[in-house]
Amino acid sequence: EFKPQELASLAWSFATAGHAAPALFDGLASRLSVLVGELFTAQGLSNTAWAFAAAGRPSPALFARLAAEATPRLSEFKPQELASLAWSFATAGHAAPALFDGLASRLSVLVGELFTAQGLSNTAWAFAAAGRPSPALFARLAAEATPRLSEFKPQEL
Repeated sequence: EFKPQELASLAWSFATAGHAAPALFDGLASRLSVLVGELFTAQGLSNTAWAFAAAGRPSPALFARLAAEATPRLSEFKPQELASLAWSFATAGHAAPALFDGLASRLSVLVGELFTAQGLSNTAWAFAAAGRPSPALFARLAAEATPRLSEFKPQEL
């Protein structure tokens, strides 16, 4: 029997390969919705959300469980994992106000740490797309991005 982390890795692998496997993703979503709290690291939660969003399989039940599990644990996430989580939920179109509020608070503190131009851009996009334009976060994003504009690719501006 697969462990939760192995199931998440399977979803990530198929999403990364761009291989549409609707039946597999439906089965994974069903199984992971039950197991999401078991042995999942912050990276596992972030990667699982990314895999389902990137694959275009926004399972509402799974995203609800991921949000419930991730929100109280946001201090465990690295900045890139936080940005990926925001992107994933925005891409999946899953409204998770408590998660986005927590992400905004956490990212406002960490925005300068190891954030690439793409990370800054993706984070701003995610909050705008999710309809959660946190003024404090956007002020920090702007302050971080302004002196680094030459680092951005055209699609990141």
